[in-house]
Amino acid sequence: MNSKALGPWLKSQWKQHYESAWAAFWATPPAAYVLPVISIALIVLTQSSPFAWVTEKPVQEIIAPVVLVMAAGTVLVGYHWFREKLPLMLSLLVWALFLRELHFEFMNGGILFALAGLSWWLSTARVELKDWLQDFWIRLWLAGAFMSYFISDMLDRHLFSFLPNYRSWNNNVEESLETCGHLMIFALVLAMVRVGQKIVMRQETSVKSS
Repeated sequence: MNSKALGPWLKSQWKQHYESAWAAFWATPPAAYVLPVISIALIVLTQSSPFAWVTEKPVQEIIAPVVLVMAAGTVLVGYHWFREKLPLMLSLLVWALFLRELHFEFMNGGILFALAGLSWWLSTARVELKDWLQDFWIRLWLAGAFMSYFISDMLDRHLFSFLPNYRSWNNNVEESLETCGHLMIFALVLAMVRVGQKIVMRQETSVKSS
């Protein structure tokens, strides 16, 4: 790409991703902004109950891979069935999260890169994914997971160290919130499979009627 073509290309890319960002903002269900807050509230309540051990980091490091391996298996089945772009995107995301959860060194810090890559890809293919992204549950779980991971990463970077008794609860809340994000990803994968089945049935009906 020469210098004359670079300027218009960058301008078109900026316009596309800017419009996608606003479209995503307006399409995000308000409940998605509340999901991480509800998750944190449930984690705090659990820590005050006889089941507080569930929120401890060693336990969460067992639960998290189990949730992700279920999501990873389901998303591969979904991609095999539909061979569409969104199932492919989710397959790559879930497997990136799973490898990171297994503590492969090359995946350290990879969660934000994976989310950023998915965001860029979703923005680029927004028109192609219209039938998928019209579904309320796909938008809800996708946005909820993104925000849960973002807040979890902020906790991991100790950006809330000014809060009372921070060191006593930070690790457990951070790990538990990340697991909540994994559960939302699993729910997203299940929603994707359901929507994919609807799309296939609609296409088959359209073919028969024509």
